[in-house]
Amino acid sequence: MNQSELSKVNKLGWNDGAYKAWVKRYGLPQDYALTLKENPTHKVSDYLTYMGEVRGKKIANLLGSKGNKAVSFALLGAEVTVVDISEENRKYAVELAEGAGVKIHYIVSDLLEIPAKNVLLDFNFVVLELGVLHYFVDLVPVFEVVKQMLKPGGTFILRDYHPVLTKLLKIEDNRMVAGGNYFETDEIEVDVAFWKLLHTDSQHPSPKNMIRRWTLGDIITSLAKVKLEIVELGEESGIRWAFPPDAPEGIEDKVPGLYTIITKKG
Repeated sequence: MNQSELSKVNKLGWNDGAYKAWVKRYGLPQDYALTLKENPTHKVSDYLTYMGEVRGKKIANLLGSKGNKAVSFALLGAEVTVVDISEENRKYAVELAEGAGVKIHYIVSDLLEIPAKNVLLDFNFVVLELGVLHYFVDLVPVFEVVKQMLKPGGTFILRDYHPVLTKLLKIEDNRMVAGGNYFETDEIEVDVAFWKLLHTDSQHPSPKNMIRRWTLGDIITSLAKVKLEIVELGEESGIRWAFPPDAPEGIEDKVPGLYTIITKKG
């Protein structure tokens, strides 16, 4: 499946209930905005570690979904642009920003097909985070877009679920085993990520997404190919939700759950 075909499937899925799902998970955007205003650093603290003071900075939040991180950055004084494929995500995010009393620029578009009228250049930071790389069949074009957006010396923060967790591990008989194929390259069909917030029974079938999970080697190599300077690779444990409820206590602390890659544009 090529990128255009993959994006068409994923766009349909992400426009089939996303707004309703976010309302169920976070409440009405006007109410959730009050929570973000009380503590605007909470949802973006992991990124501020690498950013420092963001007031007056330009930040691109790619595949920024419901906008809680974008609004948090805006509350801290940043100029924020979101690119995301879902009109329902945009609706929630724009209402969230209005409720928080800030402005964000939200572009509904495939990342690789951003209309020419949207001039996205000279960003201090580009953020791509948590379950997004798997929507692409080739990472090099993605990172080329990121590099083009950044100003010289700008920083790209890539934070995502660790491929050891998403591609390899599972629990069998209360033991952690390598039950997957780390080197699998096929696209697979999965439920849209938010659907479990809406329905838990089989009588309401989930819309589907098509994804392709990447190895850490794939990701690092693709960044190198576009000549983004890799400054840091951090790995973290502690993703409990990825394991069954009856999994041994503390098992999530023994395997990598997240990684963060920091790169800079020369």
